[in-house]
Amino acid sequence: MSSNVAASGSAGSTAGTTTDQTTTNPNGELSKDDFLKLLVAQMDNQDPTSPMDSGQFVTQMAQFSSLEQTQNMSSAIDQLVATQANNSLSGQATIIGKEITWTDSSTDANGNNVSTTSTGIVNAVTIKNGQISYVTDSGATVDPSTITEVSDAAGSTGASSNG
Repeated sequence: MSSNVAASGSAGSTAGTTTDQTTTNPNGELSKDDFLKLLVAQMDNQDPTSPMDSGQFVTQMAQFSSLEQTQNMSSAIDQLVATQANNSLSGQATIIGKEITWTDSSTDANGNNVSTTSTGIVNAVTIKNGQISYVTDSGATVDPSTITEVSDAAGSTGASSNG
């Protein structure tokens, strides 16, 4: 048995009993490994005359299993979000070379809402902080939700022909 952990209710000295096993966790969160270490320590140091109730043990194992599944799900969701962002960026690339018209809203010095309509040709599609935006030939960064029209760039030949 470990001599580093004092038994509950012990009258003996406890100097240095927990410093060997203390670790610093900057996030203040327990990992699944920490949970298992605590569970094993609890089982190792339980009072033999009053062992841990099997119901408590089953409850703790169920909590551990739930924690592990939640962490796995979180990792899977993170991967899905990253994949979706890449797919979305690839799908948005079809707008490069198109002419877009967008409306920007702002407030003037008098507190009135002012809308400005602009036009430009999309040169690039970017993702920053999970948000897609278009960069036009004039250098403007455009939020896709402000676009009111998309058309072939002036002077370009369309894929369809009349004849």
